[in-house]
Amino acid sequence: MGLIIDNIEIRGTNKALKMNALIDSGAEGNYISEILPNGLRPVQLGFISYSEIPVSIPGSSSAELHGALTFESLTLNGIVISEPEFIILDNIDFPAIIGVEILQMLGLSLDFRTDVIRF
Repeated sequence: MGLIIDNIEIRGTNKALKMNALIDSGAEGNYISEILPNGLRPVQLGFISYSEIPVSIPGSSSAELHGALTFESLTLNGIVISEPEFIILDNIDFPAIIGVEILQMLGLSLDFRTDVIRF
């Protein structure tokens, strides 16, 4: 208990991919794995824009620059979010992590006793 995982779809300019994502109310941003299901890389989905964002790694006093991609859309529980930004990370346990900004935007709350998202 305490992990909420949901199916999402990320739509890029070239293709869309459905995958499981960790819904994390403690994550400040959205993150995507360097390697996605079926061996795809995030850039292969196609993206609207690329940037570099400093990310602080727990236990480190400095921030490292990581690539960030803006995709066409993210669908979570049938709700479409336009132009979500995802920071690319390696060695994460899920293909994607959805952070607090999207949860607040959608007015979602998390029930960790039942592992359910509430609208």
